[in-house]
Amino acid sequence: MSETAPIATLTLPSDRFLTCAHCNVTFVWTGWEQRQEDQEPSRCPGCRHLLASTRRWGVVKWFDPRRGYGFITMADGTDIYVRRRDVVRGKLRRGRLVSFRVVEGKQGPRAVKVRVQPTRAPR
Repeated sequence: MSETAPIATLTLPSDRFLTCAHCNVTFVWTGWEQRQEDQEPSRCPGCRHLLASTRRWGVVKWFDPRRGYGFITMADGTDIYVRRRDVVRGKLRRGRLVSFRVVEGKQGPRAVKVRVQPTRAPR
């Protein structure tokens, strides 16, 4: 007769109800999500999906190539953080028009898949 090892159990926090800061809808933040994420989400899953799947437009406010980060001013006037590794095409320079997607980072929203838009020379 062999002895079996005890089965480990996983204790999850209780599910919580949160309100989306963007659309004001109440949503459930499950215990499993709480274990995986270090910070409480400010937006519901629907708004997070829309932010991630929709391309945005903005202008480079400033970018430090030595440090590898900067900010983009979005069309609504808010600034969003951008890192060098998230630039897909082009070099970020002050005043350049860019398109990008938004994801929630550890310190808040940030721009990813950033593409510098080509500019045409005046005739």
